[in-house]
Amino acid sequence: MRKKVFITRSILPDGADLMRAEGLIVDISELDRPMTYEELKSKAHSYDALITMLTDQIDEAFLHDNSHLKVISNYAVGFNNIDVLKASALKIPIGNTPNVLTEATAEVALGLMIAASRNFLSAERSAENGLWKNWHPTEHIGFALSGKTLGIIGLGRIGQRLAGMCAHAFNMKIIYLANSEKENSLSATKVELSELLANSDFISLHVPLNNSTKKMIGKAEFKSMKKNAVLVNTSRGEIIDQAALINALKENLIFAAGLDVTDPEPLPKDNELFQLKNAIVLPHIGSATYEARRAMSVLAAKNIIAGLKGLPLEAWVNKKDLLP
Repeated sequence: MRKKVFITRSILPDGADLMRAEGLIVDISELDRPMTYEELKSKAHSYDALITMLTDQIDEAFLHDNSHLKVISNYAVGFNNIDVLKASALKIPIGNTPNVLTEATAEVALGLMIAASRNFLSAERSAENGLWKNWHPTEHIGFALSGKTLGIIGLGRIGQRLAGMCAHAFNMKIIYLANSEKENSLSATKVELSELLANSDFISLHVPLNNSTKKMIGKAEFKSMKKNAVLVNTSRGEIIDQAALINALKENLIFAAGLDVTDPEPLPKDNELFQLKNAIVLPHIGSATYEARRAMSVLAAKNIIAGLKGLPLEAWVNKKDLLP
């Protein structure tokens, strides 16, 4: 009997085409929204494998109710939406899509650094609202990147790529916080969090969401930053204490923030962040290039194909737990 795969949101078709070429039956959600927890839990009963999104909560109860699943591949680098320990206990391989969105996400982080530090949003709003009467020598003044210090919290693939961009294009000094020393060709220096916060002109977050990173940037951390600091987050919204961020921006404890992720997502339209001139909020578009999304689609599909054949996944989250 042909194996069946369900994709929980419409994605670029490359991955589905690849799976169908392998003889799999592939169905895709036709909803223009994330499925509810109960909708997906019930839907999964009829399938052998799932390609899931970060918005899909695959918790212990879900997995217990769908212990028949042969493989799940998350259409993302992160997998904090999946109870990996429970999946491992049930012998369900979990895949993700690392590496292929590194370039795209680093580009968004760099774009947010430039846009936030140079007041792009408030300047655009000023022009759009008819306030651009003439050139003014003291309006919309921001800070340059060239020669400044960039502090990277989490020097993984995306953090390293951003570091390379900034070091080579803007001659920025790179300091970083990580669990271990990172080999790099950028003369980046490992420091403690207190030193990074105190000395960075730009701070970019690139850590996974877990118990140790949740709200790791809060009231005390904002007070430790430079007044001209620009904070960028392309990882997970919950890493920042958002109430503390709003206060820091309103009180000018830092210069600006550029966010591609928020808590919650989507951010309600009446959230105060949207009203602040020194905050730029994007709707989680870090991987939103055709190149990255195609590669994510293909990698997620390759994980599914391998899992259904009983082979090692190309990007395998719980490999150590399942291999002998």
